[in-house]
Amino acid sequence: LFFFGLIKIVISQNIAYERFLEYVESPKGCILNIELKQSYLDKTLVSSGIFYKKGETYIYDSPRQYVKYENQYITTINKLNKQVILDSMKENDANIFDILSGNKQNIFFHPSIAKKEQISIPFEIESWGIEGSILTDKIDGSPKKISFTQNKDITVDIEVISSSNDSSIDAPNYDVMGYEVINLIE
Repeated sequence: LFFFGLIKIVISQNIAYERFLEYVESPKGCILNIELKQSYLDKTLVSSGIFYKKGETYIYDSPRQYVKYENQYITTINKLNKQVILDSMKENDANIFDILSGNKQNIFFHPSIAKKEQISIPFEIESWGIEGSILTDKIDGSPKKISFTQNKDITVDIEVISSSNDSSIDAPNYDVMGYEVINLIE
């Protein structure tokens, strides 16, 4: 009886994460309107923006910055300082957008926990000292909130205000003529 109960728990854990993946990896694409709150020691920064994901490309666009990840390359536009930073991800790197986009490379997921109409999926990124959770809708897997702490000094909460799977993703393009370009690609 214990063995069958354990199998049921393991299968249900996979189902919660699989529903989340189905939602964010929809062939139509995924759009999340998010509020991002980052705290470091006694300082807190709050911003909001739109997260777009389609295929292997994801974009975060806010009034202050634009971040695009595509084919292991990251383009960051600092709109206030008029800078463009070009960088690349290393093979074992992970970033905050990997969590939102369902990229599970270097991210370890623990068994999920049912909470009323939502499911909490705990995770960790051991190499960065990060522990957190993804709160999803129990039925469709859409993300509701992502929270994590890094080495007890940094706390990040991503509240998903609204979400949709939409084939008409029209991510913005910016004219960066005259911006300073910093190329960190090795």
